[in-house]
Amino acid sequence: MRAQTFAWGTEVRRGDGPIPFLQYSPRRHHVSEFIEDAERWRDRVHLVQGSRRLTFGKVFEAWIRAGALLALGNGWWSRRETEHAINLLQPSIVIADEKRRELLPEDQRHVVDVDAIRKWTESAPPAGVPTRAASGPTSPVNGEENDPAVIVFTAGTTGDPKAAVLAHRSVIANLHSLLLVSGRLPQQLDPAKLGAVILQSGPMFHIGGIQALLLAMLCGHTVVFLEGRFDAGQVLDVIERERVTVWGAVPTMASRVLDHPSLPSRDLSGVRSISLGGAAVQPELTARLRLAFTGAGRGLSTIYGMTETGGTVASASGELMAEHPRTSGKPTPVSEIRIGSPDAEGAGEILVRTPGQMLGYWGHADAGIIDTDGWVHTGDLGRFEDGLLYVTGRSKDIIIRGGENIASAHVESALLRHPAVRNVAVVARPDPDLGERVGAAIQLDPAELLSAEMLAEFARTQLPNHEVPTDWWILTDELPMTDAGKVDKRKLNASWPS
Repeated sequence: MRAQTFAWGTEVRRGDGPIPFLQYSPRRHHVSEFIEDAERWRDRVHLVQGSRRLTFGKVFEAWIRAGALLALGNGWWSRRETEHAINLLQPSIVIADEKRRELLPEDQRHVVDVDAIRKWTESAPPAGVPTRAASGPTSPVNGEENDPAVIVFTAGTTGDPKAAVLAHRSVIANLHSLLLVSGRLPQQLDPAKLGAVILQSGPMFHIGGIQALLLAMLCGHTVVFLEGRFDAGQVLDVIERERVTVWGAVPTMASRVLDHPSLPSRDLSGVRSISLGGAAVQPELTARLRLAFTGAGRGLSTIYGMTETGGTVASASGELMAEHPRTSGKPTPVSEIRIGSPDAEGAGEILVRTPGQMLGYWGHADAGIIDTDGWVHTGDLGRFEDGLLYVTGRSKDIIIRGGENIASAHVESALLRHPAVRNVAVVARPDPDLGERVGAAIQLDPAELLSAEMLAEFARTQLPNHEVPTDWWILTDELPMTDAGKVDKRKLNASWPS
């Protein structure tokens, strides 16, 4: 194994660029330099899916160093959304499997089939494809840290997906923070120690997927993928078969695994860490996870961030999460977070300034999401308490009932306190008199029988009277979800029973 030669810095300095970011010194400046940090893991297994296994060395040999800007498409897009992305980006080359290839515009040229790339990893790339020499790292690709590195589409619930452009500094700063706070900077790692086995059950076209894969690359970890769509039973099978030590998931996935009938008979003792993101994590869910995954009780963690901030800007784990189960944690060392226009209780919009944030949206202005001082307006509501961030809702997810503002997240949090409620979504229902009224779609534990009247009675013990839902939709089936693992409120409203 090659010796580690570059030391990632721990000092934080204020930059002097157009946006005065806090930045690490020294730091990497180009994502391609990660290969130099990961070279020592060459003989380890890096990627696993079913019976297929690729070592770090094999992945390196297929690493194309053409300086291309990579854009990740959503595998669940419809034809309309796919065409929107292609028309927006005008890509030189599209990589797609047979199913997604059918969604492409007819005039799209230069399409590479996924099966062709799979063959390259199993043998060798065809003649003329530039690869990384197996003898050692080559010189990095020329470029600046503010050059675009990757495009990630946001998973909004309304409108067309937006293409967030992340610079090399965006990707690197996010990873640098996560490695620093966890004591895993490349020079701090013991090459003789076995790496973690990580089950990545979330999609790789999200910022969380990119973050997880690159962290594993730098730390010498094995990443295990599911085969096909998410399935709770398959998750349990893979955890047992591959002796998974770390599991990354969104709360919805974790809840489905906990509800699987085979859970009590499974050997989950190898899992020592579970990371949850993508949606608010309820204390009831973490309590259930601690009971089921006894080895991960102190390894549970939650993160807060978004595509536009380049990933994680605050996190909580271990004792901090156990003592403050509703917090999103402390800001990372280079993430500045403040509350804009706070109310009397200190709550307002969460504003973030970090070197991890995007350059902007491809083909569009940033629509005011980044102000002139470089602060990203997240659209999330939150507050600080004793230095800890608490996310309380969405600024746009508001029901205006008779002139009174009601935060959907506040009502949802109250209803989730009922032990029979598995999931809930609160939406605005039209009202000819009040303008809007509160509607609640409730996913109940199948073993429980509750009426709307019983739920309303409970809600009145938790909420002011004007916030108690008047429209109820009680289900035992799962609520419709977006590809980000959040309740699809647009679809829910459209299908609300008359």
